[in-house]
Amino acid sequence: MMKRPIFWNIFILLSICCADFCLAGTFQPEQLRDTATVYNIKEFGAVGDGVAINTGPINSAIEACASNGGGVVLVPEGKYVTGTILLQSNVTLYLENKAVILGTNDTGLYKSFNIRKENPDRPIHLPVKGYSVWSRSLILLDNVQHVTITGTGTIDGGTVIDKQGEEGFRGPHGILIGESSNVKISGVRISRSGNYNILGANVEDVELSNLTITEGSDGIHIRGGKNIQIENCKIYTSDDAIAGGYWENAVISDCLINSSCNGVRLILPATNLEIKDCEISGPGVFGHRRGSLSNPLVTNSLTGIIMQPGAWGIGPGNLEQISIRDIRIRDVQTALTIVLNEGNNGNNIRVENVTATGIYKNACSVEAWPEGSKFENVFFKNVAITYHVNEEAIFKTIGFERPRTESRPLPFWGFYMRNVDNITFENVRLDYTGNEVRPMMGFDKVDNVFLDGMSYRVVPGVEAIRYSGDTKVRNLNSKSFN
Repeated sequence: MMKRPIFWNIFILLSICCADFCLAGTFQPEQLRDTATVYNIKEFGAVGDGVAINTGPINSAIEACASNGGGVVLVPEGKYVTGTILLQSNVTLYLENKAVILGTNDTGLYKSFNIRKENPDRPIHLPVKGYSVWSRSLILLDNVQHVTITGTGTIDGGTVIDKQGEEGFRGPHGILIGESSNVKISGVRISRSGNYNILGANVEDVELSNLTITEGSDGIHIRGGKNIQIENCKIYTSDDAIAGGYWENAVISDCLINSSCNGVRLILPATNLEIKDCEISGPGVFGHRRGSLSNPLVTNSLTGIIMQPGAWGIGPGNLEQISIRDIRIRDVQTALTIVLNEGNNGNNIRVENVTATGIYKNACSVEAWPEGSKFENVFFKNVAITYHVNEEAIFKTIGFERPRTESRPLPFWGFYMRNVDNITFENVRLDYTGNEVRPMMGFDKVDNVFLDGMSYRVVPGVEAIRYSGDTKVRNLNSKSFN
């Protein structure tokens, strides 16, 4: 496990605090009052003393707002303990500075989302049918349109533990957006959710911006989403920071990501996905519960960006038009892993202007394993990765099988490719520190490899590239260094 320097701890904590300070001047409630009717939850009996249960008063304010055509439900300064808040169409929930919505420890006061539309050709594999315990949430958007959550306050899940929940402890999600459209969440801080901080299921036209998300399980998890925008968010989570799948037209940009699991994790297909201008770093600030009895919380980060449709259940469909660019990754086990499973193909995947340092366990990979699955047209340009592997067992890796849900050690230190047609490495630099005994690259069942201006550090006495099958390689202006 990587050790984090003290100055990095301080930097992360200051970043979280500064995020709240910087966002404090972003929104002004007076601007909302000029254009919409405001319903102050205190006028409906809410008490912000951190003790009284406010589920009824808050939902009454929302009901009044919605029944009159919509408007703003105002949460003023105070700490409002509550069960599930049911947002309705055309309602803006505005949290003033120092306003806190705090989840109650009484799990009986939370409501569940029950999915209505299921597409057998696009299974999202979520336990959200029949009002399950798993789909309870603090704030629920259930089949609504034109809803906004904004302001400068905090949505605090309170780390509610539910012994009936997943793994015997996971509680309600922070915000659950189910079968809804035209949703905007911005400016607020979301913290300590019992499970996912934001969960989306079959949603459309969702904008998540200027958010600070801390603790909880996943930061943002969307399964089934069209026209999704995640921008300028600071996410520090124990589990995956951003995850999901079956995305169409999704953009993740200008985000600062810190996780004790994976930075961005795709577990179902995606089309027209762009990940850009993000920084992904480890080790995690908040530990993940995959450790031992003596050390239950683990902070080492797994993979910067991992795409593995079908890893958690068959997910037919393709990875198409994927762009990953202007990304900085540091101190994680693996920088990038892309894997196809049954019913998946990949086409037009571009990785550009990516820098990764402190990669300390596994090589990057692009792999298709099932019969009939393959990648076409994969492009790496202006990519620089520096590895520092110091586990003796990894150096001895010889045989390997298809990955399961995470990357794994490979008999190559830089890249591994399997079942790919047309792959280009342009101006790619691979370096390592310490002792290395493995080849730099491995190709299985790969057609048409173009190496243009590639540079890599030599492993003394070891061939740099190994092939199997009829791999065709064109090498232009590539060079090694000591």
